[in-house]
Amino acid sequence: MKVSATSSSLQKMSFIGGSQPLWKAFWVLYVIGSLSFTAIFVVLIKLLSTSHVLLQASYILNLQTEKILVMVATTTVVIYIMYFLFCSISIWRCSINTMKKSWAFLAKLTISIHFFWISWKAFVAFGSLVTYFSHQ
Repeated sequence: MKVSATSSSLQKMSFIGGSQPLWKAFWVLYVIGSLSFTAIFVVLIKLLSTSHVLLQASYILNLQTEKILVMVATTTVVIYIMYFLFCSISIWRCSINTMKKSWAFLAKLTISIHFFWISWKAFVAFGSLVTYFSHQ
């Protein structure tokens, strides 16, 4: 068990350190990982919004169900931003590990555009959360 935990830790460090191939950092971490994260998030929100678990949690925590959904969504977004930062750093550093420099440029451009888009969406979402909670 300890060997697999050490192996997993070394694998993460090799991505952050930039020693993995660019294709692996981009396609495995960024594309497949992000799509998986999004799919899990959508299923989680769908299940919470239609099940009795949300009603039980809201009763136990003495909160409205919409507040719990907002808290779950906010927590998930924060976790996604941390994952995105991990992917971005990994891709940026692994971009030297490709034969064609055009792939490195395209990967960095994609990450940069996505970074600015997420920054804008986070700014808008934060403003919406402040407005939402200030009217409660």
